[in-house]
Amino acid sequence: MSELDELLGRMGAEPLPPALAAIDGAVLAGLGQRREASLARRGLLLAGGVAVLVGLAGTLTPSSPASAEPLLGLPDAAPSHLLVD
Repeated sequence: MSELDELLGRMGAEPLPPALAAIDGAVLAGLGQRREASLARRGLLLAGGVAVLVGLAGTLTPSSPASAEPLLGLPDAAPSHLLVD
């Protein structure tokens, strides 16, 4: 175990390589991208949930019964009133 402690002690005393100094920006940029993707996913999930709820509410809400009557009485295009009855 003492060899491992000595190795870790030597590694801790050495200066950091210059490549590691620039890694902070890349890591933080990656975290920002992940956060934006997560936020976009949450927004889409929320919009989909609202759409489902509105659709269900529109379907389950009682409305007036459907009627097959012409809106303005006898249609002008009907050749006879017998076709309407």
